[in-house]
Amino acid sequence: MSEVDTTPALAPEAPEVSKPAKPRARPPARGQQGVAVLMVLACLAILAPFIATFNYQARVDWQASVNVRDEITARQIQRGAMQLSLLLFEVQRMVFNQKQFRDMVGSMDITQVAPYLMSVFGTEDGAEGLGALVGIDTTALSDLAITGGSFEFRVMAESGKINVNCMSVQKDDKDNPAGRVTETLEALMLPALYDPYFEEEKADGQYYTRSDILRNMADYIDDDLNVFDLVRLRSASSRPESYRYGQLFDPYRERNARIDSVDELHLVEGIDDDWMAAFGHELTVYGQCKVNLNFASPEQIALVIRHAASGDDKWKTEGENFLLKTLPLANYVVQSREFSLFKDLEAFREIVKAPDQFMSPLAMLGGAAEKPQSLPRIPEGIDVRVKGGEKDGETWGGLTDVATVSPENIYRIEVITEVGAVKKRLTAVYDMKYQRSQSQGQGAWLYMREE
Repeated sequence: MSEVDTTPALAPEAPEVSKPAKPRARPPARGQQGVAVLMVLACLAILAPFIATFNYQARVDWQASVNVRDEITARQIQRGAMQLSLLLFEVQRMVFNQKQFRDMVGSMDITQVAPYLMSVFGTEDGAEGLGALVGIDTTALSDLAITGGSFEFRVMAESGKINVNCMSVQKDDKDNPAGRVTETLEALMLPALYDPYFEEEKADGQYYTRSDILRNMADYIDDDLNVFDLVRLRSASSRPESYRYGQLFDPYRERNARIDSVDELHLVEGIDDDWMAAFGHELTVYGQCKVNLNFASPEQIALVIRHAASGDDKWKTEGENFLLKTLPLANYVVQSREFSLFKDLEAFREIVKAPDQFMSPLAMLGGAAEKPQSLPRIPEGIDVRVKGGEKDGETWGGLTDVATVSPENIYRIEVITEVGAVKKRLTAVYDMKYQRSQSQGQGAWLYMREE
């Protein structure tokens, strides 16, 4: 039997197929190297300004939003400080102005303590400063301070300034408010320090002396059309007013009445920003025409002393003695007044008559024991009369004619707020005696300005 071959038949071998040759990369043509890099750089150059602008605008918008937030915060802090000041005015009305308190403790005013009390709310270390001042532990009050900002509070009595509206009150007797205000302003501008102001040409090409400015102010405010006489201290009947207010590009007329704000003095011929910067802080349009000796400036007190000086000491207030004797005494009175206000006109008379009988403010601070030679010389006293009178055809002035020590009713506050990069200032005037409706009582804000 034959054997069968079981070996599987091999598949026929596939014919070998040659692979196509891989094409070789063509070498870049000459001048085409770095095109991609140039394209990337070109794209970056186009996008960079857009990116920078977007980044800058984003930062500007962010800072603007922060400033708006801080400005709103600062404004709310100002409003809060105004509301707190109303509490201070109520303390003045209900406590300091009461006769029982004045008889027991003495004359006090809110201007003496308000900055220290308000610092507890305005700054984080205000409570610590108040405690160091009064000598008690005020750590518990530190939580009353605001967070995220701070404010500084200032309060001033308006009766301590010169009321320019009194220039419209002209009388023929010894009590002439217009004349007294004119003399006070003249004394205020008298120092040689202000000579350059009156010797330079103004924006309108004119020169104005001290007398010109006094006359122009009086003619702008008084209610007549006659030129103010600086000798008689009232309007003269012979010369009519003649000013160029109606010839300006933006014409206007004299007020010939009381002005509403000290800023209106910019409209007076000869008064510019330099004059207002030098003397504007001493002026007001509120209050009475008598000088409040508890808040008046040395110039005003010196004029009161000259008005009420007795016959034997009258020579100390005349001529150059006014600068050598009266003004130094007035400055000494102002320094002594910082520690205790005058209870009545008699108390003022006593310190003016014998200033050496009262302890010097520097001596109270301990300077007399260590360096007595460094203390300023106490000025010579001047005897003044409390009441004026007339006898045998001779008249004399007294303190009651031109001065008062009555409690203050009108206050000016300044709130300087700082929150982040925002700094704002608020100025307001409050009248405690302003009569409102019967249900609302007394007191109202007369003026407010934000800067």
